Amino acid sequence: MAAVIYRIYYWAVWIYTHLFYKFHVHGSENVVDGPAVVCANHSSMMDPLMVALGMRNSRGYNQPKFLAKSELGSVPVLRSIISFLIVYVRRGESDIAAIKKSIEHLKSGGRLIVFPEGRRVNEGEKSDVKTGVIMMSMRSGAPVQPTFVTECRKPMFCRRRIDVVFGEAYMPRKMSGEATSEAYRREADELMRRIEKLGENLK
Repeated sequence: MAAVIYRIYYWAVWIYTHLFYKFHVHGSENVVDGPAVVCANHSSMMDPLMVALGMRNSRGYNQPKFLAKSELGSVPVLRSIISFLIVYVRRGESDIAAIKKSIEHLKSGGRLIVFPEGRRVNEGEKSDVKTGVIMMSMRSGAPVQPTFVTECRKPMFCRRRIDVVFGEAYMPRKMSGEATSEAYRREADELMRRIEKLGENLK
C-alpha cells in the first residue's frame, strides 16, 4: 500500500515540477538500487522533492525515506500523510533514537535522503557539516551517494532550470589508528567536497 501511495505522490510532484520548472537529472545511472545514504546540499524547501523525483531511473522508483526535522510531525494532517516516508529527528541535539531508526532502515535495504548541513544554506555560505550521515553509513554498511541540487528559490512561474546530479556512491573509510570522531569528521568534509564538485562540473 505504501508503494502505491508513494507513486501517487511521485506523479503529483512530477506534474507540478514539469509545469513550473525546467527539470534535469544527471547521473541517473549512479542511483543505487539497494541501501544508500543519499546526501545532498540544501538551499530550498523543494530539495527533498527534487532529489526523490530524480531517483527514479530505468530500474524503478527507488523509493526513499527522508531524515526530517521533528517539527513536521507536529502538524496532525501532515503527519498522517507523510509519516511512512519520514524518520523524524530533533534538531540541535544528539537524537540517538532517530539514528538507530535510520540505521535499521538502511540495514533492511532502504534508502535515506539526508541533508548533511542540517539546514537550508545560501549559495556561497559555509556551514558545519553533521557527521551523523557518516556514522549511519559506516554502521549500516550502506554507501554514501553524493548529490547536488541547484538552487530553486525563485518564483515558480519563472520556469527556473533545476538540475539534480547524482555522483558515484562510495563507502567512507577509517584509517588504521585513526580515532572514530576524526574519521567521521574527515569523511563528512570529503562528502561535502564531492557534492560541491558535482555542482562545479555543471558550470
